[in-house]
Amino acid sequence: MHRPVRRHRRLATALAVTLAVTAAAASASVPASASVPASASVPTVAAAPAAVVADVAPVAVSPDALLIGTGPSGFLSRVASGEQRTYSWTRYGGATTVLPPAPYYRGSRYSDLVVQVAGSGHQSSFPVFDMAAGGDPVVVDTAFLGPTATLLQAVGDALLLRTTEATGQSLHLVSRQPQGETVHRRITGLPVDAKELVTQLTAPGVLAVRYTGTADGRTGQRLAVVDLTTAKAVDDRAVASATGAAVASATHVAWVERLADGRSVVVAALRGSATTSRYTLPAQTGTVSLGLLDDWVTYTVTGGATAEGPNPLHPLTALSLKDHRTAVKVLDSTAMVMGGANGALVQGGTLAKGEGFYRIAPGADGLPAATMVATSKVPTALTDTRVEIPDMDFRKAASWAPIHWWLSRPQARVDVVLVHRRTGQRWSTFMGASAAVPDGGFATEWNGVFGDFSAALNGEYTWTLTARPENGIGPALTRTGTVRVDSGTAPHDYSDKGSPDLLARTAAGRLVSYDVRQLRSPWITDWDLTDRGAGWNVYDRLVATGDLAGSKYADLVARDRTGVLWLYLGTGPSLAKRTSVGGGWQVYDMLTAGSDLTGDGRPDLLATDRSGTLWLYKATGDTAKPFAPRKRIGGGWGGYDKLVATGNIGGGPAGDLLARDRNGVLWQYLGKGDGTFAPRTRIGGGWQRYGDIVAVGDGNKDGRPDLLVDDAYEIGPDSLGFYTGTGDWKAPFSGRTKLYTQGPLGELHPTLF
Repeated sequence: MHRPVRRHRRLATALAVTLAVTAAAASASVPASASVPASASVPTVAAAPAAVVADVAPVAVSPDALLIGTGPSGFLSRVASGEQRTYSWTRYGGATTVLPPAPYYRGSRYSDLVVQVAGSGHQSSFPVFDMAAGGDPVVVDTAFLGPTATLLQAVGDALLLRTTEATGQSLHLVSRQPQGETVHRRITGLPVDAKELVTQLTAPGVLAVRYTGTADGRTGQRLAVVDLTTAKAVDDRAVASATGAAVASATHVAWVERLADGRSVVVAALRGSATTSRYTLPAQTGTVSLGLLDDWVTYTVTGGATAEGPNPLHPLTALSLKDHRTAVKVLDSTAMVMGGANGALVQGGTLAKGEGFYRIAPGADGLPAATMVATSKVPTALTDTRVEIPDMDFRKAASWAPIHWWLSRPQARVDVVLVHRRTGQRWSTFMGASAAVPDGGFATEWNGVFGDFSAALNGEYTWTLTARPENGIGPALTRTGTVRVDSGTAPHDYSDKGSPDLLARTAAGRLVSYDVRQLRSPWITDWDLTDRGAGWNVYDRLVATGDLAGSKYADLVARDRTGVLWLYLGTGPSLAKRTSVGGGWQVYDMLTAGSDLTGDGRPDLLATDRSGTLWLYKATGDTAKPFAPRKRIGGGWGGYDKLVATGNIGGGPAGDLLARDRNGVLWQYLGKGDGTFAPRTRIGGGWQRYGDIVAVGDGNKDGRPDLLVDDAYEIGPDSLGFYTGTGDWKAPFSGRTKLYTQGPLGELHPTLF
């Protein structure tokens, strides 16, 4: 049975502050506009948050804490870890009390009461804790309301419950007096067919109720203001297209309506007045939360700190209800907005102070301002803790260099740029949050290949990491530094990148080169040519020798038409000025170099004279005198029209030699390491079709020399082929792979070496 109405002893002190409520918001993206009284203009939000009001030092809360209740003495928060939930009451500036284990607790607004809930709120009694007074909980019996009774929240010293009846729904206030007597009051003034009741305690003693029901013969959506002192609806009005809940204070009501185009409009009015002010919000996604603070209405979309996209309503913004134009950004992001005994309590953050719980109240200038009362020690702005970009080593095949960056949150777009300081060549990518790099780690890696599939240049790089918050809150974060890349060296590397280059002399006499790694990529349709200058037509022989002088870089020799041999020392990315080796070299019809035939670690030069004698020029490592006097190897070499010093292709102790006879058969001569060769072995026939056979060195970084050939029978962009070295002298090369280059070599009519 219903008990008589008793006066409540612990109703909270009246304040002109509302708690936040939610209203469904539009998801369409449309231009922002505003609909306001004729004398008002569209409000402009200040560019920066209002100054944080000084107060007592904020207490520390867990970064995972969620604000779920507030009262005059403190606030209720919850930390969830899997299925386990820990509820704590924290006094402002003071101690924290962990509540006894229970499935759920419900907090209040403007009250220090905390209600223990077993499940969804359908239960016959509720333990209620007074966190200001302490002590054991008081059990409030609600069984008399029947099985449809659902707990909504604590209001003052009472519990607010909703029941469902045959014609509609009703609201009830139930409390327990110190003597143990249960006091029940049914809220009156709502239609008997009221249903879909959505309630919010939006100021002390003021309950906003949005519902669907019939008044004055018309059925539709309505908004009522309930005076909790009298338990009666004292202000009831029709609202069009209202979404979500609504707010009310001692002086104002406000709600959100949705337009036909999907935009949301904040509607505000004085209590008892039919005149409304309307403010069309910027297009946004998410749910709009409203609040009332004296003569200000606040709006926000919560969840900005972890949002994966920008939203103009992520900040908590206060709009003046006096001039309808002044707007102040109070917080940069929000997670939960509630009422509070000393001002609205909001979980959110500012770029200056970070994430935590803030009290929102008028400052000294009368504008709404935020005071931090609890800090989670989590920044609102995107920050970082460390970067790991070690020096990069690409000397081995399939090498990957890691790049790690630890940020304060995973919702960020991270771009990486590496720039070679000498050439300006760039590599860029983006990083993603990585489970392999815990604690906020972002990760990517580089395999030492530029976007055009050319190999990474040796030397120093400048790296730049840029992280942009996906939620659009705060500035981008940039870090920069330097890192060294070691791609190694290669016998046929003329660009200082550890990858062999194909050298070519064009018909016009220009020397150009191409990265063999780039040539082998099936995705490249236009090669990146390095032009090394004109005038090379003065030479009738060009030979890529490898490192003759001991500088670790590949060198080159060229014979002019008078028989003088010239040495071009490699400097890494280029060639030094030529020096003369000596004259008389016109007696030779074939020159080749690149194999260490004597076992001293330096590539040697081979030459055949017109009588068919093969001569060995051992490299000395002396730039002034690069070759020792020649040594005769033997005669009978006149039957060959092509000699190619390949390096060690057979897996033996020294470099080897290939020779093509005039019938197109390719023969292999395995070096013994003393300047002589083992008896020749046949590789195969049909090699007469190749105009050039180039020992390019290790083109695929498997540790074995390879061959690149130019098919004289196949005119056009598909003439190049690649033979991969196997390391097996019995079958030293795998089958030919065609290089689908679509490149300019055919147009240049080059000689390859």
